[in-house]
Amino acid sequence: ERIRYLTPDEEKRLFEQFDNCEWLKPIVLIALHTGMRRGEICNLQWFDLNFDRGLIHVRNTKNGKDRTIPMNATVRQLLETQKVLRARKAQENAEKGKSQVPSPYVFPSPRTEKRLVEIKYSFVRAVKQAKITDLRFHDLRHTAATRMGDAGADAFTLAAIFGWSDIRMAMRYTHAMEDAKRRAVEAIAVGATRATRENAATQISRDRSVTNEKRQAVGSP
Repeated sequence: ERIRYLTPDEEKRLFEQFDNCEWLKPIVLIALHTGMRRGEICNLQWFDLNFDRGLIHVRNTKNGKDRTIPMNATVRQLLETQKVLRARKAQENAEKGKSQVPSPYVFPSPRTEKRLVEIKYSFVRAVKQAKITDLRFHDLRHTAATRMGDAGADAFTLAAIFGWSDIRMAMRYTHAMEDAKRRAVEAIAVGATRATRENAATQISRDRSVTNEKRQAVGSP
């Protein structure tokens, strides 16, 4: 399976395209912050959210096993905003004399208020307008896993968040953490301060002086 992830520059360009497609923006954002699949996001209902504990209950998953994903600050704010929009929509319907029940879905269809079925066309169009090549919605899941790996998440934690029963699936992303460790260590050598270099040079000079003194003491030439 290929691993294509969204770069920070590509992400910036992509989100600039959502001004004309506001309903898609939170869907892409939650995919980047939770690693949820497209179908899992579309299936998400309000009773799946536990704001008290800060958890998302993911049901009807690909492997048939439910899982929970913690809400980070971005996801919590996003979901609370969705809740406000839902309440506002219900109030507008009431004022218009409509008896329409608010949608049970967190991200309903902007047209029907029922389960969102198709987002591929809108996503592909936004990607094209952002001049991003070879990017699919599923790659947002890879992006989330890579970023969590970079942040220090181990393979077992990634497997629990993403719902992988095979730990080897998660281990594909831990190399990112190893690369980050290597860069951190190399930065010490590359970014050594002037004082550090001077101290090292002084120590070397002292070692040479001590060596010369010892040689003179034993009559070495």
